Amino acid sequence: MSRTVMVVDADVLSRMSIADYLRHCGYSVVEGSSAEDVQAVLSTEREIDVMLIDMTLSGTQDGFSLASKVRAEHPGIVVILTSTAAKQAEKASELCDDGPLMKPYNPAELERRIKLLRERRRQEPTSTRPFS
Repeated sequence: MSRTVMVVDADVLSRMSIADYLRHCGYSVVEGSSAEDVQAVLSTEREIDVMLIDMTLSGTQDGFSLASKVRAEHPGIVVILTSTAAKQAEKASELCDDGPLMKPYNPAELERRIKLLRERRRQEPTSTRPFS
């Protein structure tokens, strides 16, 4: 079973910090800073289980648009949105599993949520998954 998380955050220090923590927890981690990075990874044969996306991404797609696209095109990927902006939390709750994870977040809480959501996804019949 794959245990791959893609961390998408333009803030290199935030991205590297959480990526290092997740690697320490035994996950395979792919890092990206933009929607283009996500598209490049998803166009390969690499299987991604969880995508951690910063809501405030800039560029061709913001975090919300990217999360919507990932959910529509790759319904098997668990999406977790992160942000420091509290007012974006309500919008994020519609686009990610189990609501957004606000920054600064506890890395142990992130790992707990990844495990919980992956287990929930495994137990869920394919026909009840969003966008499937």
